[in-house]
Amino acid sequence: MVAALALLFSGSLLAAALPGAQLVPLQAPSFAQLSNHNFDELSALLMRADDLARASNFSPVEPVTFVLHGDEINLFKRANYGVNQSLVDLAARLDAFEVIDVRVCETWLRDNQVAVTDLPPFVELVPFGPSFQAGLARSGAIPF
Repeated sequence: MVAALALLFSGSLLAAALPGAQLVPLQAPSFAQLSNHNFDELSALLMRADDLARASNFSPVEPVTFVLHGDEINLFKRANYGVNQSLVDLAARLDAFEVIDVRVCETWLRDNQVAVTDLPPFVELVPFGPSFQAGLARSGAIPF
């Protein structure tokens, strides 16, 4: 199964990817995919969301939706919290401020014998991550 992370930005801010660029509101929803499925890449995306949220004084129009449906889910397992505490805590804080919305693939969990109770309570399940992600694209989300 190909794993990916989708980000849906609706009314959020854009320019974090452009050095020296001014943060401006996005006019259309967009999404990006995680390609390396590792701590550093996911951490960078969360830090970007954090920077965008801070630029808007934590007042996003709509949260960024992270759709996890691959090995990156292991980063959120309670058993790995000690190693990944900074990433999980950042995700939890951003979720609490409604900057992000973390969705996890129920199919991946089942196929990898991971119980939902092994994950932090802020994550929400979707039946099949790739389909949910495709639905984001069909709804008009554009590449970020």
